[in-house]
Amino acid sequence: MKRADPNRPPAGEPFTVMSMTRRGRSVTIAIAVPGEPDLAVILTPRDGKPAFVETRHLSIRYAGDALKPRHEEALKLVAGGLRDATFDAIVSKLPEMPEAGPETPTAGGPPDADRSHEVVTVDEWGSPDRWRTFIFRREFARNASSAIRLTGPRVITVSHGESECRYATPQIDGRTVSLYNYPWVRPLEAAGRPEGRRGGVGDEIPCYFSTDLRDVDIITGGTAKLRAVLDRLAASTVDTDVVVVKSTCVPHVIGDDMEGAVARWRGKGRIRYDDVFAPAENDLTAELFAAAIDKGRGRRRSRGPLMNLAGIAVSPALAEIEALLGAAGISVNCALIPEIDLVAAERWRDAPCQVLLPNPYYAPLYKKVLLPLPLDTLTPAAPYGVAAAEAWFGRVGSASARASAVKTVLRNRRAELGPSIDSLRRSAAAARLGFVIDDTSYLTLCDPSASAGIPVLDVAVELGFGIDFLVYAPSGAAPAVPPLRPAHAAAAAVHHFSDPESLEKSMRSAPCTAVYSDLYGDERITSAGKTPFSLQFFEPGLEGAVRTAERLVGACANTFFGRYGRHARRT
Repeated sequence: MKRADPNRPPAGEPFTVMSMTRRGRSVTIAIAVPGEPDLAVILTPRDGKPAFVETRHLSIRYAGDALKPRHEEALKLVAGGLRDATFDAIVSKLPEMPEAGPETPTAGGPPDADRSHEVVTVDEWGSPDRWRTFIFRREFARNASSAIRLTGPRVITVSHGESECRYATPQIDGRTVSLYNYPWVRPLEAAGRPEGRRGGVGDEIPCYFSTDLRDVDIITGGTAKLRAVLDRLAASTVDTDVVVVKSTCVPHVIGDDMEGAVARWRGKGRIRYDDVFAPAENDLTAELFAAAIDKGRGRRRSRGPLMNLAGIAVSPALAEIEALLGAAGISVNCALIPEIDLVAAERWRDAPCQVLLPNPYYAPLYKKVLLPLPLDTLTPAAPYGVAAAEAWFGRVGSASARASAVKTVLRNRRAELGPSIDSLRRSAAAARLGFVIDDTSYLTLCDPSASAGIPVLDVAVELGFGIDFLVYAPSGAAPAVPPLRPAHAAAAAVHHFSDPESLEKSMRSAPCTAVYSDLYGDERITSAGKTPFSLQFFEPGLEGAVRTAERLVGACANTFFGRYGRHARRT
């Protein structure tokens, strides 16, 4: 295999740094590599002993057995990024972990045994920083497959495993309570799904079945149970059905023949086996989506102002965006992703243009299915906030040769919404939003590609909110502030904390009345008398900007937690 040059910039699939911890003269970096198990990278001062690679000042090793190719590429990229770094420069920003036993206090205030329950996350059980972590994009990525839903024909999912798996990784669909405020779940939208969506059956709820393996099945094997479920299901299927058999951990461990059970299918429609442990490139959803689009090959393509939209969920905001475009003479041919109507997808090639909303959780599907198509492709910044929405409509209008018509429609709609926007901005000017940050999390909030396409801070500032940054500074270190963008700095006040006690004190004393968190019902915020808010508050489009402002103003005006939040504190 050709080895990557550590001095070259990253290429191919990125990796994510989950945590960095120090023990003595060693730093361990936990990194997540898409499609592969997580990897522990160990840094020490250069010591001349066997290592995966050495830089000018560091020896870089890893924990575990033989590396996968993507692991090796990630290690090379880490080495390239640290080629001139000294060990002391790295550890100067990290708290030292205790060498033994939880009794030893840790500089910087990681939780002790009595605080270990305060924040528990799926992928960061042992992170020493969990007490001050409010942004959990690693967990969002872990469940990103829940953001995309196949619809159209009757999609039937058969999960082969024990029912407890549903609790470990639940179906994230807005109908169940989740630990995280996933941005693709829209619990705050008052209206339901719009009626009369093109395609006719695009709003059907997919059927779900589980083989519900029990102890005896795990001992004797569960293949027979999967076959029995499929046999019973076969009798009720029709030609347009798509049956997807999903594996879970237990059948893999006990060696069930899931492929064989699928191969003996006697029902109608299509049946496919979706191995959740298969490499990322083996994406069944992408395969079915691409096949549906390809089925429409040869259809007569429209020459008028017709386009496809990708990345806006079926919602009031989508209906409003389509209506505004329609008023300007631009018709939306298909609006797919995160819902993928496999019948409607056959019309995707009818339009000469596709507009893709930037979103990291949809990007792999864009790359595999939509970008290779011979269509004009636009990827303007997502239309969150008034200015960004107007810019987005302007780009779409120009691409459709309807720039003048879009400008006129926008001017009229802006005039209609103007009084509401002005009133909300006056309310926002008297309110403040809080964000708990360090260097890394501030950059995450600034980067729409790391926040489901949503420029959280830019929208908050544009709407007129004041900002309170609660900035982490390790004990004994001089308080520092990440380099703030000018627009953010002009609206911001900075408060520092170094441990859980000072975080709670800063949160209570800061004038903000709503604080950002990716955790559902974050008790650190509510017990401090503040209201949590998240990406779920934000909607695209002009009307979406109004509803976004209404939610944020409402969160700041909420007095419930100020009165009763102290009772939410765990004892």
